[in-house]
Amino acid sequence: MSRFHVSITPEPDSRTAKATRNTQSSLPYSANSGTHLSMSSSHNKYSVLLPTYNERDNLPIIIWLLAKTFKEHKLDYEVIIIDDNSPDGTLEVAKQLQQVYGEERIVLRPRAGKLGLGTAYIHGIQNATGNFVIIMDADMSHHPKAIPDFIRVQKERDYDIVTGTRYAGNGGVYGWDLR
Repeated sequence: MSRFHVSITPEPDSRTAKATRNTQSSLPYSANSGTHLSMSSSHNKYSVLLPTYNERDNLPIIIWLLAKTFKEHKLDYEVIIIDDNSPDGTLEVAKQLQQVYGEERIVLRPRAGKLGLGTAYIHGIQNATGNFVIIMDADMSHHPKAIPDFIRVQKERDYDIVTGTRYAGNGGVYGWDLR
């Protein structure tokens, strides 16, 4: 019996994947439709949740890196941008990116105000159409280059959750101003 696949979450500049496996049996569940999904299909879709607040300058870069990573590895994906009414014009940039990459790849789910990161993830999960969810930050603290390794680890071991950490193995923080 398949397990509920929750997330693949890279930590900043992580090079080590840490994974856990849920021992409870349950069928995969789609928060969007309230129905169970079959995981027997060889086709997987990855929903990247990208909460934003004042990320106008970072958004084109992270979207380009995500699109490049998914294309190079021939993976189906969508990026769900959850903008919390950024005053810097982040949503307008997101709309331009949607025109470039397509509405099936860039999904806009803006909110009326700055409602917080946790509720942004919940909002994103409720709108995800993929059978796997990837949680990232738009500020470049999570690099998309780690995604294929996380997917590989998940597939090899049938993990429910795969997460990266900067505190183990080759993980670390590089280029951060620690003032």
